[in-house]
Amino acid sequence: MLNKLYIGFDKDIKPPKGGFLFIDDEVPDIPRARIFDPAKHSFNPLKNIDYKKAREVADILYTVSPQGENTLTVRNGKRSLLAMLLEGKERLDKLGAGSGAGAVEAAETVNDVLASPVLRRVLCNPTNFSFNPRSVILARVNRAELGDFDALVLGLLLMAQYKGTVCVPDFGFYGRDLHASLIRQNRLIAGVYTLAELSPKLRQNVLLIRDKVPCGTTFEDAVILARYKKLEQSTVGFNDFVKEALG
Repeated sequence: MLNKLYIGFDKDIKPPKGGFLFIDDEVPDIPRARIFDPAKHSFNPLKNIDYKKAREVADILYTVSPQGENTLTVRNGKRSLLAMLLEGKERLDKLGAGSGAGAVEAAETVNDVLASPVLRRVLCNPTNFSFNPRSVILARVNRAELGDFDALVLGLLLMAQYKGTVCVPDFGFYGRDLHASLIRQNRLIAGVYTLAELSPKLRQNVLLIRDKVPCGTTFEDAVILARYKKLEQSTVGFNDFVKEALG
């Protein structure tokens, strides 16, 4: 497994060899691939949950919430949600409400996610789809059909569920700071239109990926990529690289 970053408006993600999870509005035609369809398939993000997985699920549910990241209410809610996830309940819709402001905040966050009929069906129905890391899995998560919120929640939970290489052509939409772990584990293939789509922290992490492919970038991104290749500005090599990156 090797990290790879595609940057630009002409990007064409090349699936790797072996197993991988591919998430996009439309998926490529790959023989013998398994198709994850939100209208048909379901999985349980709480199955075999441990502390690490509970922390990841809590981070995901709060990163999609509109409340913000750093308020005391949100921090207490995230702590309460972590405790609720570790209580051993079988499904998200079975989590106890608990008592106290943090528990109420956590319960409201979960309820906000499960207010979506699509997400409730996918996350709370009996599991009928498996995520073998040796399988090629194509997840058609169409934002135009599902809406941005449902697509984001589903995409993030799918990425957490799969333990092999993850291919995300629209990482500018799905990418969050928590995905730095995918880079550390060397199992992220991502595409962004511009680096500005990412948070400052995540942008720094993706720029540390050695295999960066410019595909019709903005001038600003072309300059950044040239600097990361240690090319001196105004030299022939620098100018040639920027020109090629611009496409």
